[in-house]
Amino acid sequence: MNKIKLFFFSFTIMLFGIQAYAEDIVSDEIMDSLLKNVNPQKPVENTTYNYESLEVIPIKLKIAENISTKKNNIYDNQEVILYTRGPVKYKNKMLFNTGEKFTANVAIYLKKGMNGIPAQIILDNFRTQKIDSKKLSGVYIKRGLNLTPLVLSLKFALTIIPGAGTGMNFIKGGNATITPNDTITIYYHPEWN
Repeated sequence: MNKIKLFFFSFTIMLFGIQAYAEDIVSDEIMDSLLKNVNPQKPVENTTYNYESLEVIPIKLKIAENISTKKNNIYDNQEVILYTRGPVKYKNKMLFNTGEKFTANVAIYLKKGMNGIPAQIILDNFRTQKIDSKKLSGVYIKRGLNLTPLVLSLKFALTIIPGAGTGMNFIKGGNATITPNDTITIYYHPEWN
């Protein structure tokens, strides 16, 4: 019984210590002096979309030519040309025929890294001349081969041999490549303003 009382007493003391530490963090004098003349503003709320509308039309696209992290033909904010894979209709009206042009940007690309981390290409900012780009949503992410689970398993298995587990750090993940065979799906919201 005394062990339980001792445990709860220790736990209570620890909680009061954390609370006292948290109060010290909240009243940080250095940050108060730095932010004395700064007037923070409330972020602008996005009220331009009609989020009550559930009307959404998927648009399937394909890229015009390969982009890859393996070659040096990719960079941030690079414009990419895409084409529709098939016809897109809304309320028996043809919105897009097969092969109509869209553009997008490479929002971010990450090269492959050590410990099996794969490369990534992220496409964003899809647009076309036929409809307002504010009515389009969607992001496309293409990743390379993820070898992290394999690397971590090998590191764990080789810990009995000094230095062998550390050698697994140099295994890199796979490159990311977007080809015309990949289907990129974005969404058209006709009732958004």
